[in-house]
Amino acid sequence: MELEGVDSPFPFDQVDELFPLPSLSSFDHPLPHPPFISPKDKNDNDLTQIPKNGRRRKSPDTPDDIEHKKKKIIHRDVERQRRQEMSTLNAALRSLLPLENLKGKRSICDHMQETVKYIQNMQAKIQMLTNKRDELKSLFKDDSNTRTVETLQSSKKDFVVVKPRLGGFQVVVDTATQHSFPLSMILKSLLTQNLDIISCITTKINSRYLHTIEFEAVNVGTIDTSEIEHKLTNLKYSS
Repeated sequence: MELEGVDSPFPFDQVDELFPLPSLSSFDHPLPHPPFISPKDKNDNDLTQIPKNGRRRKSPDTPDDIEHKKKKIIHRDVERQRRQEMSTLNAALRSLLPLENLKGKRSICDHMQETVKYIQNMQAKIQMLTNKRDELKSLFKDDSNTRTVETLQSSKKDFVVVKPRLGGFQVVVDTATQHSFPLSMILKSLLTQNLDIISCITTKINSRYLHTIEFEAVNVGTIDTSEIEHKLTNLKYSS
């Protein structure tokens, strides 16, 4: 088949040159890579270098790293001590609470809540007891005033007191001047009990007589002062 005389749709200039295409064999050779720069640490040490023992050597600590580690150690010790103190205080707190308040409560939060309830309950009881105490003090004050009036009224009456002394006893008789208790009756009663009278002194104080009688006894241990006082009192009122 002859193609002569057929015009090509693409214009072709005689001066145009054909450039040769690269051969396929040129792709078999790898392209050159840029040189690899190994990373360096802050101390200018090669990070890609593997030591002989198979482990990467750790870079030495800087002063900042050492200071940071010291702070971490101090913080850890302080935190450990704080936890120990809290544990000790919590155990002491549990020992102060009644067992019924701790029943079924295991967490520290529950213990704190029960402690608050227990303190509030105790404060309420203390306030109630304080109110009762104030009421009793008020009643006692009123009763004391009444007793003071009764004492002033009864001070007009006579009384006899027997007190022990060295080697014997002392009898004190307090009587009113209006109805003086006969001293002779007391002396007669003491003599009948084989007591040796040493002295007898009478003193007038305001409107009353105070008789002080001292006597000796051979055997002081066998004499009951309360019995003597009882006899003299009955003697006074029987007169």
